[in-house]
Amino acid sequence: MLRECGRVLEPGGRLAGYIIHTPEGLSAAEARRAAELGPPYVTASPETLTRRAGFTVVGREDVTPQFRDCCEALLRARTRLESALRADEGDEVFEEEHTRKTAMLTGIHERLLLRSLVVAATPAPSSPR
Repeated sequence: MLRECGRVLEPGGRLAGYIIHTPEGLSAAEARRAAELGPPYVTASPETLTRRAGFTVVGREDVTPQFRDCCEALLRARTRLESALRADEGDEVFEEEHTRKTAMLTGIHERLLLRSLVVAATPAPSSPR
């Protein structure tokens, strides 16, 4: 998706988005645990992800505390609305979502999962000589 964004942006164009990632320097065991707890697309580095798509990170802000608060609020709401959600989603989907959100929150508390707001830019146009 990032590559396609880079294709359609003007040279020097910017894009911003949230990325769930792991902190740098995790051991192999910690990286495996983060992959188990996080979403399937969790990445080790926003810079690596954006660089592979042809972008350069020009800004990054850690929003992990807000991410944690949002996950906790979502779990509380899903618990409060459990019977209605089970009726709407079905028991299997409800349990799967509950398990996924709880795992993600565990990863945040264990400091294995972070969330950052990243601003990235496509290469600026080269100036004529």
